[in-house]
Amino acid sequence: MITMLSLPKLNRLSPNMQSTLLKIIEEAGELARAVLTFLPYEHLGKKEILTEPLIKGYLDAVSSELLDVAQTCVTMIFVLEEECNVKTERYIDNHLKKLSNKGYNFNKTLNYNIYTENNFKYLALPKLLLPKVTLLTTVCKIQEEVGELTQYLGKKAGASGESEKLDFSTILDGSVQELLDVAQCCFTMLYILADRYDVDTIELVEDHVNKLKRKATAYNLNKANRS
Repeated sequence: MITMLSLPKLNRLSPNMQSTLLKIIEEAGELARAVLTFLPYEHLGKKEILTEPLIKGYLDAVSSELLDVAQTCVTMIFVLEEECNVKTERYIDNHLKKLSNKGYNFNKTLNYNIYTENNFKYLALPKLLLPKVTLLTTVCKIQEEVGELTQYLGKKAGASGESEKLDFSTILDGSVQELLDVAQCCFTMLYILADRYDVDTIELVEDHVNKLKRKATAYNLNKANRS
């Protein structure tokens, strides 16, 4: 089971805060659609799902769309770091403290962090102990967090001419925190897929990265391999 998510920095693209925000809204919507399509079959076990190619395809779509949401989170983190000089790794302690203050239980003996290496962003976020969590509740939570992220970059930034807007540093601070909340939800859904449906999350991430390679939208990695 995956405990650290590593996703690449995309090249051949020129993302900014607004374009990435629109992308994460798009991807969250596609994930919601995939979850709703799979919902009538969520009670089935792995063996039953494997015998039904159509249902297996629905589950695969949930997995794929989830990685697209996570990838967009990583892209926005890179944008924040490069355009706004945000040190995302400094927010991890605050994120963990917020989880604890909200009553979430998780293993506090493990090391959680965010860092960049070889053009990949590495995220290690906790597995929350949520006995009643489902794909549906998690995708709803993702929509909620994306909405709160949108508020910081929209209404609270005075994007529509609001007179009462926050200062730029407060907007950045709130955006990073909400973005980490979205990423946390992605981890929760990854754990659901692994625990309940035996999805190989390590293989899932590898397939996602290979898909990006094939699309040729990723990759400083290709450039690094040639150097």
